[in-house]
Amino acid sequence: MIASKSIRRIWILGFKFVVCIIVGVIASNALAAQVTLAWDPNTESDLAGYRIHYGTASGSYSVHTDVHNVTTYTVTGLTAGQTYYFVLSAYDSSGNESGYSNQVGYSITASNVPPSAPGIPSGPATALVNASAIFSTSASDPNGDSLQYRYDWGGGVLSSWGPASQSHSWAVAGQYAVKVQAHDSLGAESAWSSAKTVTITQSTVPVVMDTDGDGVPDSQDAFPNDPKEWADANRNGIGDNADAAAGQGNLAPDAPLLTAPVNDSVVSAMAVLQTGPFNSPAAGATHGQTRWQLFRDEDDACVLDIQSATALTSFTVPKLVLDEGTPFFWRAQFIDSNGAASGWSVYDYFSTQTTETDLNANGIPDAQEVPSTADLNKDGVPDLQQTVIKSVKMEGTTAQTGVSIMETPAALAIESVESEDPRQPDLYPNNKPQNMPFGILNIKIAVANPGDQTAVKLYFLEPVPAAAKWYEYDTAADRWIDFSAHTEFANDRMSATLTLRDGGPGDSDGVANGVIIDPGGIGVADNAYTNGSASQSGSGGGAGCFIDAVNDSGRFESMIRALCLLGSLILLRSPLRIKKIRVFFLGLGRE
Repeated sequence: MIASKSIRRIWILGFKFVVCIIVGVIASNALAAQVTLAWDPNTESDLAGYRIHYGTASGSYSVHTDVHNVTTYTVTGLTAGQTYYFVLSAYDSSGNESGYSNQVGYSITASNVPPSAPGIPSGPATALVNASAIFSTSASDPNGDSLQYRYDWGGGVLSSWGPASQSHSWAVAGQYAVKVQAHDSLGAESAWSSAKTVTITQSTVPVVMDTDGDGVPDSQDAFPNDPKEWADANRNGIGDNADAAAGQGNLAPDAPLLTAPVNDSVVSAMAVLQTGPFNSPAAGATHGQTRWQLFRDEDDACVLDIQSATALTSFTVPKLVLDEGTPFFWRAQFIDSNGAASGWSVYDYFSTQTTETDLNANGIPDAQEVPSTADLNKDGVPDLQQTVIKSVKMEGTTAQTGVSIMETPAALAIESVESEDPRQPDLYPNNKPQNMPFGILNIKIAVANPGDQTAVKLYFLEPVPAAAKWYEYDTAADRWIDFSAHTEFANDRMSATLTLRDGGPGDSDGVANGVIIDPGGIGVADNAYTNGSASQSGSGGGAGCFIDAVNDSGRFESMIRALCLLGSLILLRSPLRIKKIRVFFLGLGRE
């Protein structure tokens, strides 16, 4: 008889992984684990065998396996990274079964996967002997581990492990193949990147040539064969002397001088483009506008083309226009108050820094990831498991926002979504709504064709206040604008649909290039509150108090609070109004 007896001891002998490679629509690695269990034998004469019971929760066993009369058994088909709990029971020849043995828990360690090979290092293609040159790259890690990098500067010279951007100088002229490797925090190393060829030359004193004998070296002479002309400030192909002789009507501004970023410097992805001052030979002409253009170095693609009457000698590139760890080049053009345009400046080059704020490379900053169970569009599938929606925690608030391109064929992908705290005083300050309860949202959408129009649906964790609208930041005008003409809210105000066009409304990069960059947010305009009452949609009355910003303390603040209290007491006579006060004050609580 065995029913009242139990197995005395069970332990895990060992484990090993079996690696399976699955090749299909998406290539991936699946790790299946197996664990070998061993136990002390029972001594009953009628012992018939044992059963193993296990599951992924302590005390709950979903799998039951008859292993017959053995004292070791290997359980296969387990998942790496999962914890399992095992117990045994024994049974006799009459079918009587014992109670469970002691429970054994075991966590199966997931395998560490090496990082991807870094991208080709960005940096200058030429440099002088003993001159320091900066190179930068980036790589991703499947396990989300932090990465370090080392550079092979050519000729067997390796750097120490360190950041993605590193500098080096060469003492001998020649050509060098620069490549880079990454490793994660567990020591797994990536493959080496492809090499970038760098040519190092000796510094020499150039021979000064002055072909036309006008005293201006040919290297600085726009007309080296004409002794009467040497400058062409507006780059129109006509020398300044000839321009002046032709009269003021033909004079255009001097071409801009680019001052930053220049000379392959490494800057933030929100680069600040700067030029020297405006200058024009035309009497009375003032600086009217500046045209700013940015290009990606690897394929010469134009990523920004903005003509601004406000950003004249300094322009901050909007968030998400520039990818991190990438080389770019840029130029600028001045337009005067008469509409005359200068020639373009010369091009200059820079690269963007790598911040490693999105280590899992899913287009959402790691600090702004929503919980794994978040399902803002309520389709029954967590947002983090889908590519057609990206949801973020809104910086500076408790709100969450989902960005969806489901059922919008013109949109190919949501490349990036980031939020920003609207309370930052220097963040797009011009005409910014004073109350932005859901924060500022930056979206980067890839569309099928340049110039395509697409719909983007936003999902919110709570209803948008009735007095609120969707506002967009207009890059060229450097101000916030009401985007209601291109926005449609759902009846329950839990979602809104934006209509955006590449290179048109809702695209802050100003160019039809297949990418829409859209900074915006829910806002309540200052004039939405008048005489202490919030504007409400729908029928019925309603009132409430709203303090935009109390800069003065003391009597003014006390007076405002007293007025709010008095208005609330008056409205207590109406149940309908009480309800609306509650809804409104909940909205205030989120400010």
